[in-house]
Amino acid sequence: MNRSGVAWFVAGAALALSIAAMISLALLRGGARELEGEDAEFIRAVDLRPLDRAAVMHEGRLKSYDSFAQEILSSVSGRKLPLGQPADFAYLDMIIRPERYAEAPIIFIKNKNMRAQVAAALQRSGRFDEERGRRLIEDGLASEPDLRDPAVSELMNRWAQDVVRTAKHVDAVEGARALARRETLLSLLRIVPDPQGRADRPWIPLSELWRTGATLEAAEAPAGGLDPELKSALERTLLELATGWRAKDATMVNASVARLAEQLPSVAPGIYPEATRMALQSWYFRSANMTWVWLIYLTSMVLLLMSVVYRWERARWAGMGVFGVAFALHTLALGWRWYVSGRWPNSNMFEAVTTSVWLGAVAVIGLEIAARRTPMRNLFALGGAGASMCALMAAHYIPELNPSINNMMPVLHDLWLYIHTNVIIASYALIAMAAVTAGLYLAHRAMGGSAEYARVGGAAALMEIGDERGDPLASGRRVSLGEVFDGATMVLMELSFVLLWAGIVMGAIWADHSWGRPWGWDPKEVFALNTFIVFLVLVHVRLKVRDKGLWTAILAIIGCAVMLFNWIVINFVISGLHSYA
Repeated sequence: MNRSGVAWFVAGAALALSIAAMISLALLRGGARELEGEDAEFIRAVDLRPLDRAAVMHEGRLKSYDSFAQEILSSVSGRKLPLGQPADFAYLDMIIRPERYAEAPIIFIKNKNMRAQVAAALQRSGRFDEERGRRLIEDGLASEPDLRDPAVSELMNRWAQDVVRTAKHVDAVEGARALARRETLLSLLRIVPDPQGRADRPWIPLSELWRTGATLEAAEAPAGGLDPELKSALERTLLELATGWRAKDATMVNASVARLAEQLPSVAPGIYPEATRMALQSWYFRSANMTWVWLIYLTSMVLLLMSVVYRWERARWAGMGVFGVAFALHTLALGWRWYVSGRWPNSNMFEAVTTSVWLGAVAVIGLEIAARRTPMRNLFALGGAGASMCALMAAHYIPELNPSINNMMPVLHDLWLYIHTNVIIASYALIAMAAVTAGLYLAHRAMGGSAEYARVGGAAALMEIGDERGDPLASGRRVSLGEVFDGATMVLMELSFVLLWAGIVMGAIWADHSWGRPWGWDPKEVFALNTFIVFLVLVHVRLKVRDKGLWTAILAIIGCAVMLFNWIVINFVISGLHSYA
């Protein structure tokens, strides 16, 4: 098979893989909604979409009901929602029919070693057979009676004493148990705005409209100064909702849900958020925060890789086109979150990761324009697609990257948030992109490539122009792939070196402004400096060693590893002043 035939084969295989991945993701998402059992038909018939326009005040900010329910129940059951039901349905069901959940496995235990010990204890006490124990270990879900078992209670008490390793997991389990109670769910559902129209006042929880006894009835106490007539109308709607729900009358439920969605804004129209804003927030969370865009970045990465290896023009244009689509969707997701949250999205780990690679993609566009007639064209887009794909995959699959939109910590209400933080995370994206091109260089060397490197060096290599077809030429001679990979790595390394240093200096200025000292040996400060030192070593090693390309690639990957350690271990394992980001 000639080169063209190989290219077409690889292109077809890559596109088939990407399409298969997209279909698989769609099936997985759809499978989460496939329901079984006697309530399946009722759940499918219930239409809670009108509540997408309803707002809930939680932790001082307004959220759509659906995103609020998703956030709360994920704290109870992890990624496996109670009984596999949609979050918006499960939240109301746990209020109206709590008996369904009294002995259901809905409490998530994150630590797998702890799960195994709980399962073993329950098997010894006779509560579990081997199959039930295996399911607990796999999905991490236990019931309230399971956790009340004396043997399990003893384990929990012992684990709570181990502050370093297990206490935080016990706290999470206890928090989930508290959240799963109907009284807690009712008190958290602050869905009625302040009747006086005061935006700075907390909203009224449903616990002031519904009793929390054996049945759901109208509360006797006045609900925060609500007009008696309006309060009565809301109570009738809620009682009708509860009655229809218990009777599994989807028609009655749907009618009462639609009426409730109309009544709530009338309590205080002046402070109630726009229905469109709440619906958009709900859609954003229903669409997995658009993190599935990683699949499109994957497709562009494969096409761009083929264009680099085979110098295939059609693959280049296809890859750049797909990259443009991915970037447009990524920008839409970022803008959507900005609109919903009312602030630039970079105040928690989920936002920092997704915004970082977006900033990297912006840099890619500028670099590709500058390098459009050089041997390095396509490589920056390839690195950007690889970094974005990995970041969005992490945001999609790693539970610790919580997508919930919360208020910023007070220390973050500062102009330096938008200067220091964005400069730092942009440098991190460029470091990840440099690791991609460095990996390509090492792969080239492993497959027999010669020990060549970019003679012009780094960013200056952008001055080297290719021929009219963009084939790699430098000073009138054809250059190897190794030189091209090394040159792209140097460009990205030099830019990240400058940005990282600037970000550290800006961080010191912010620290002096916020905390009264420019440097405090906080773990994140230390490892940001360590990352910079790796690249400082790289610059000097580049001047001294003979095999410049090899050592540049190795140190670029080491620098990326130190950066990831700083972002992952420091944030999730080692506590510090920067643990919020």
